[in-house]
Amino acid sequence: MSPKARVLVADDEERIRILLEANLEAAGHEVVLACDGSEALALLEKGNLDVVVTDMNMPGATGLQVIESVRNRYGPNLPVIVITAYGSVTNAVEAMRMGATDYLEKPFDMAELRQCVEKWLEMSAEPRH
Repeated sequence: MSPKARVLVADDEERIRILLEANLEAAGHEVVLACDGSEALALLEKGNLDVVVTDMNMPGATGLQVIESVRNRYGPNLPVIVITAYGSVTNAVEAMRMGATDYLEKPFDMAELRQCVEKWLEMSAEPRH
């Protein structure tokens, strides 16, 4: 993919961040890391992102607050993929209602995440942010 897509990964678990970073970089993406929801919100303000991957439950701001910030700032054009270890129908419905473009329950296959990112990059009709 050219140029590289910038993917924001927000998760409060360091091992998850490292795993996602390694896999997404191996797929050719530039990865920006946030260790909690507050850092994710600060990085969203800087812009220049193509996809957001956020955990649902984080200190500082929840995944739902990250989704809300993305939708308020970028509208529907910046894909947001929610990942969570606390999956439920209620959580999934709420995330999608708030504007998530996809929802993956941990543990998920890294190939599934990479395919999800690629799908939303291809479907993004608007210029990169």
